[in-house]
Amino acid sequence: MAALLLDENMPRSASTALASAGHDVVHLADIDPGADDRRVIARARESGRVLVTFDADFGDLVYQHGEAPPAAILYLRMHPVDAAAAAALLLQALAAPVAGQFVVCTREGLRRRPLPAGRG
Repeated sequence: MAALLLDENMPRSASTALASAGHDVVHLADIDPGADDRRVIARARESGRVLVTFDADFGDLVYQHGEAPPAAILYLRMHPVDAAAAAALLLQALAAPVAGQFVVCTREGLRRRPLPAGRG
């Protein structure tokens, strides 16, 4: 099972569903509320956790600005946010290895892209 760091924008019910499925889940709101995006990536990277977020800025930070990535990033593109659907998409994404990947999760499916080598 995966070690996950859920961004503050992730619903608590999605966190509960992932933990119930056996994943090791830490919600950022519990450990570092209000952390900026670079600090969030650093926390995920330093703890070896997969970052789970609704925030597209993390892709910009690792691909455009050279921020060293965490183990993986699962980015949900879903409007409006639906916690149950988000949890289902995340479980689908985590059914296959995600290490070293940026995974975009949408209602239409999953897209996987390799993360750049850490430069930060």
